[in-house]
Amino acid sequence: MDLKNKWGAIVNCIADLLGPRAEVVLHDVSSPSRSIIMIRNGHVTGREIGAPLTDLGFYMLRESDHRIDTLGIYQSRTDNGKLLRCNAANLRDARGKIEAILCINIDMTGEEGNQINNAEATTTPSEHYQSSIDQVIETMISEAHFTLSGGLSRDAKFELVRAMDARGVFLARGSVRKVASALEIAAPTIYKYIQLARRHRATPRRGSGPAKAS
Repeated sequence: MDLKNKWGAIVNCIADLLGPRAEVVLHDVSSPSRSIIMIRNGHVTGREIGAPLTDLGFYMLRESDHRIDTLGIYQSRTDNGKLLRCNAANLRDARGKIEAILCINIDMTGEEGNQINNAEATTTPSEHYQSSIDQVIETMISEAHFTLSGGLSRDAKFELVRAMDARGVFLARGSVRKVASALEIAAPTIYKYIQLARRHRATPRRGSGPAKAS
């Protein structure tokens, strides 16, 4: 049974219950760069079938071994300012491996008392609703306050690659090549930085730049 047939009834059930202000999305995690295989009320974030995981979705996939089941309620905003009330769940196969992610994003814009109180909210990384993996990468570069025109130092490029790896961006097919192009460095250098970043996470030490681990 494919994932849409397996989980589609849940997507439709939630969307029918919550109405047109609730976007309900089913992601196939085997194809992170084109993960959306079913979406109801995509007008909430402007996405459609074939869009990638969000940066938060990549994070969930990256942390899959930690047995995250749901993120809990959190608040997010679209690039055009819509206030969203969100939650997401990892859907696992019979062996316990994540096969899909179910996301619910309710448009709360203009609602009285739309702010989620601190006791209810879960602290999560930021989230962006992109239509391509290129946009995910561009957004992360922008968020890191780097500009390619100004020239990035070797350490700055390493820190950016480390941040992307921690968020799971390199789980997407072709992402290494795309990041290498964006940072104007060779793909083998990206792989080297990823290895160094994972070594640093496994064995924390002072100083994080790549020069110290050559």
